[in-house]
Amino acid sequence: MMAVGRIWAIAKMTLLEASRRKVFTILLLFGVALLSSILFFPSVDDMDSRLRLIEVWSLRASALFTAIVGLFLAGFSLPTDFEQKRIYMIVTKPVSKSFVFLGRYAGYVLLLAVFIGSMGLITVLFLRTVSLFSGEKFKLAAYPRVVADQLSHAGGEPVTIGNDTCLAIKFGPDRKIVWLFTGLRRSNFADQVDVQARLVFGAEQDAYRSSGAVKIRVVNPAGKSHELTLPMNTNEERKFQFPADLIGTDGNLAVEFQAGDSDGIIAAAPEWLLLYEKSTLFELSFARGLLLVLLQSMIVLSITLMASTFLSAPLSILLGILLYLVGSIYGYIRDGTREIDHSLAEIRLAKDKHVRTPENLPAGILWFSNKMSKAVLAVVPDFAHFDFSVWLLKDHVVSWRELAAASSKALPPILVLVVLGTLLMVFKDFDR
Repeated sequence: MMAVGRIWAIAKMTLLEASRRKVFTILLLFGVALLSSILFFPSVDDMDSRLRLIEVWSLRASALFTAIVGLFLAGFSLPTDFEQKRIYMIVTKPVSKSFVFLGRYAGYVLLLAVFIGSMGLITVLFLRTVSLFSGEKFKLAAYPRVVADQLSHAGGEPVTIGNDTCLAIKFGPDRKIVWLFTGLRRSNFADQVDVQARLVFGAEQDAYRSSGAVKIRVVNPAGKSHELTLPMNTNEERKFQFPADLIGTDGNLAVEFQAGDSDGIIAAAPEWLLLYEKSTLFELSFARGLLLVLLQSMIVLSITLMASTFLSAPLSILLGILLYLVGSIYGYIRDGTREIDHSLAEIRLAKDKHVRTPENLPAGILWFSNKMSKAVLAVVPDFAHFDFSVWLLKDHVVSWRELAAASSKALPPILVLVVLGTLLMVFKDFDR
């Protein structure tokens, strides 16, 4: 408890220093910038599109402003203490050097949380005000999604499509992809349950077929069912409905998909079929999404503060910026490494040492850069896991399971960086 009290004392001092530096004026600037977005309203005719634009703009502005605050405060904090010899006044008994680092980190995490919470509150108040004056034209909604507990199949073959492991089902009377749901509650759904499905199409004699018909059957254990046939395109997010009365007291439900064409093949992954519940309170959903923004900001804060224990302020800030950029374009870099792997594989098959890649680079240079890129991707988290705008644009609620998955991506590198920064601080020699 004594150690927690000392860390908290450093954290409070960090917050006080931040307030003296007028960093909270950024919140005022954010509010002004958000209000100025009204100027863009005349350029967008549809009210729903206007509010969507503001939702995404304000959310990404919150993430950017918070990252900037974390980068510069954490980057200059410890180096300034070292250069101005303030560390000698701070690191005295009974405050150890490790407590200084942990206290600084805790203080900046609290500061980021205040920033994100305040910006979120400003955004929600603004959206509610605009929604109120827009009448029935725009409603703030957040729909929870239900993912199947199991994906079963008869005669299915595992295939890999993109980053998903799917099941490919060839045409046949007994060959169906079946999503099984358990624990559903009828009261959580409207009279008609909205369903979103995604498939990949093919054919036994035509590997390039990209569309087709599917036979859909929704059935409960009592045998009551709802059937329909739906035309779909590959990777199209197609929606349909079925009566909510099919959900019985046991909460079990099965959704069956079967190729409707005589030679058709369909492929799907477990998360490619979603059930939508009734809308929940938008503010609670928005607050849960802001936790994703906080996790992303904590990653940037961790690398910057850790680096500031042995690098100058500009270099530690630059390192934080690089991590932020790599995490933001993680998907593009990953796709690029796959293309390079494909090019290198073609060179190996050609067995010609003088063959150049499509990028017109020697194979050795391309191989080295590819290995370096993969090494960076192995240690940098994909910031797509924390992009709340993906959920916000579709009125989706960030589920607790998705939030836990994002936390599992963020917390390990955060913990490693905090431990590393603490050790560097403990063994740092202030006499030099």
